[in-house]
Amino acid sequence: MTNPVILELKDLTMQFGGVKALNQVNLSVKKGEILALIGPNGAGKTTVFNVVTGVYKPTNGEILFNGSSLKGKSRHRITKSGIARTFQNVRLFGDMTALENVLTATDVHNKSGLMGAMFTSPRSRREESASRKKAQEILEFIGIANRSDQLARNLPYGDQRRLEIARAMGTNPQLLLLDEPAAGFNPSEKKALGELIVKIRNSGYTVLLIEHDMSLVMDISDRVAVLDFGEKIADDLPKLVQDNPKVIEAYLGVPADAS
Repeated sequence: MTNPVILELKDLTMQFGGVKALNQVNLSVKKGEILALIGPNGAGKTTVFNVVTGVYKPTNGEILFNGSSLKGKSRHRITKSGIARTFQNVRLFGDMTALENVLTATDVHNKSGLMGAMFTSPRSRREESASRKKAQEILEFIGIANRSDQLARNLPYGDQRRLEIARAMGTNPQLLLLDEPAAGFNPSEKKALGELIVKIRNSGYTVLLIEHDMSLVMDISDRVAVLDFGEKIADDLPKLVQDNPKVIEAYLGVPADAS
């Protein structure tokens, strides 16, 4: 049985002045898969993430999450609906501990509110206890539980990257958007990251991944979609995409059969 579609982009267009960063892009992400979104620099990959998460309002087109439109929803409401992301550049709260960084994400679903937190209502205390337990479990899952009391700015770069993923997971997402998570990693770190992403998928998450390291993409992806100049030029199994003449031309700048 085919997995249901969790995210669907229909004729998605994002225009900045006279430039179309995305031009009628159609893309579906199936529940439980790792879908890699690749393409040359400036192809529109991060624009897709920004439109899906509410940073940009699309010029045209539709975004459906679990069959419901995200049109007009705020970034906060999109996060609460079950979509979380990381960024190309690490964006942590440097003066908070690793645990506190994840706790900022778990607060998305707490119901006690500001007044309850200020006056430490019973609900607030229960939610805080549950959030701390969950945050610690996520850090354990990600592999940095031993860093939970360290300030984020003092963590090694690789652990900061992992902490960003942990914080995104703290919002209890169904769909996790990872924007170049292997940036700055050495080969052994990339291998470990690939294993972690597969572990995340196998734990029930769906992953949409932007990544420039093609060996990592080909190793862990169930499917690969390719953008070039804001248009989708391929969407298939990794091996078939790797051999696609349009994809080769987009990356090399010459036709695949050129001598």
